[in-house]
Amino acid sequence: MGMLRSATGVQQGDPLGPLLFSLVLHGLILKIAEDDMCGELLFNKWYLDDGVLAGTSLSVRAALDVISSLGPSLGLYINFAKCEVFGKAELSAFPSEITKRYHTPQLEILGAPIGNEEFCNNFVINKQSSVSFLLQQLQGLENPQLALALLRKCAAFCKMTHISRVTPPTLIKSSLSEFDDSIHHCFTECLALNLSPQSSGWKQACLSLSRGGLGLRSVAVHSTAAYLGSVSSSSPDLASSHYVIDALNLFNLQVSAEDTVSIPLPTKSHFQHDLSQRIENCQFHALYNSGSLADRARLLSISSAHASSWLQVVPSPRQGCDMATSEMQWGIKWWLGLPLTPELGRALLNPKLEAGAGLGHERRLTRPADILIPSWSNGDKPAAIDVSITSPLKSNILSEAGVVAGAAARQTEERKHTCNDTICSELGWKCVPLVVETFGAWGRTAGQFFGELASRLAAQSHSSKTTMLNNIYGRLSLILVRANARAFNARLATTMDLLEG
Repeated sequence: MGMLRSATGVQQGDPLGPLLFSLVLHGLILKIAEDDMCGELLFNKWYLDDGVLAGTSLSVRAALDVISSLGPSLGLYINFAKCEVFGKAELSAFPSEITKRYHTPQLEILGAPIGNEEFCNNFVINKQSSVSFLLQQLQGLENPQLALALLRKCAAFCKMTHISRVTPPTLIKSSLSEFDDSIHHCFTECLALNLSPQSSGWKQACLSLSRGGLGLRSVAVHSTAAYLGSVSSSSPDLASSHYVIDALNLFNLQVSAEDTVSIPLPTKSHFQHDLSQRIENCQFHALYNSGSLADRARLLSISSAHASSWLQVVPSPRQGCDMATSEMQWGIKWWLGLPLTPELGRALLNPKLEAGAGLGHERRLTRPADILIPSWSNGDKPAAIDVSITSPLKSNILSEAGVVAGAAARQTEERKHTCNDTICSELGWKCVPLVVETFGAWGRTAGQFFGELASRLAAQSHSSKTTMLNNIYGRLSLILVRANARAFNARLATTMDLLEG
């Protein structure tokens, strides 16, 4: 077979293609701006080969003439069959090949609805049809761990990001709420949960992973952040529009007084992310303030660094990163603070009752460590690794754990140092307590140890330290949640046997 050579034109898939195309197109756009007949052109914006021209009929027609006359010499040809024209006046002056003509502002531009509230809502609802099919397929999966991962990454907020950024939230609020309802229904079906949209459990599930949620953000809620972030980064001159003012007022109702924003909008990068964080700060504190002391301790622990890593692990039986259906269901209930069963009540695991059943217990050992690493650090003492798991719901730490994140891990770490430092020193070892709370918050020493471990693994595997660190925390936190779920199952079986007896 002969070789196919790239001789002319921009080839599809070429990473330089968009840049080369834009360089050629830029000259044509400048010609439009310089043409006297296009002087009344109010809008001349392009995204590669998709352009939007707005102004008087004469100026828009003049711009089309410039493209038609100068474009071919640059290898650019306008396709009138794919063009649309809107105007209140007579449109007969435009080429007859343009068949899509509108005298009312109800049209689509680059995947965004342009029109009144009814039109925009119907547009979003129609867009949801493909997502609805995906959600139905997710509900048919027998693996809830995989279903949740796909729901969060492929079928939830990401499906509405573009529409949320380019459409005023006041025009699509009802349709976005319907989309949120479909995500809620899919989640409860996949996990077999009885969870109402108004419950604290679902409100927590809508938080990001870093805030102790499941990453199922509400599109209706965060559409204000998306729209304002888009306006700020691309069209700050439109900030005085009533649509922007309405979105701004709506956003300020979603955040605390110190997190409100005003005109002019900041033009800093990641503004949308910053606005969404402000919304989540308010949501998190509302959940925290309305919860019991145990709920507060749980929320602080699961929102600690790396506590949610188990939710980011790619489900893989071959890698030992899978969870059985019952384990995933118990794990989610435990994470959201939902009642496990009428017999168990709230999801409170007592480490003393679970000895031998899972990881929520502490053993009194005669040796000061679980693992000894003889040559952990150059010139340093051997590392005596002592692994401990403690609960922030224990009576002797609950009052502090409900106020200070990681309080239980810190207390256990200090106790380990008190008990083992002297013994380890006499043996020429360095005491390294690796402490984690049952909800996933790690102690300070564990963070330092895993950071150094990740650096060494990265150097050996030629991967990044961040990748190695994510792998470490992901696997360990998954083991923790899975073992707690097994402890729940064991306890439930024992409880049911006692009730039947």
